[in-house]
Amino acid sequence: MKTDPHPTNRRGDHIVTSPFTSGLLTAEEELPGPSQRISLTTQVVRFGVVGAINTAVDLIVLNVLILITRTGQRGASFALFKTIAFVCAVLNSYVMNRSWTFKSAKTKHPMLEGSQFMFVSVLGAVVNVGSSWYVATFTHPAWGIDPRWWPSLAALVGTAFSLGFNFLGYKFWVFAHRKH
Repeated sequence: MKTDPHPTNRRGDHIVTSPFTSGLLTAEEELPGPSQRISLTTQVVRFGVVGAINTAVDLIVLNVLILITRTGQRGASFALFKTIAFVCAVLNSYVMNRSWTFKSAKTKHPMLEGSQFMFVSVLGAVVNVGSSWYVATFTHPAWGIDPRWWPSLAALVGTAFSLGFNFLGYKFWVFAHRKH
């Protein structure tokens, strides 16, 4: 069977195909116009805004869990609460990054994209929860910081460690099908 070296869709527009397509990807990927492209600077700024919102979600959930249970400032309960808070922030992150930060042509099946997002996020969670757990459990409040704020500072340390990893994973793998 012979394939057309310059395939077109039903409207006759030229399309780009990839040797890496699978049943989860659409067979055609239309090139976006210049108005659909988002600059790297804009993406970084938007990722930062989304990150700030996610950090607020993370800290609010973490501190509400600590406040309600009157435990979880360190150790295994801190790791559990931090994981719950991180999952809440990741769900928010997916919705906001998919619809705003990296928005463009939709060519990847949502299940594949969501799976890739979760994979990157789980690796980011290991970095985030692991580093924040270490700070909360094995270091002590310094610089005159009230011990009640130490879990939040530990959470911010985790956020800082996972920030760059997540951006690179989302931009160059999860949302790579989108023309930037």
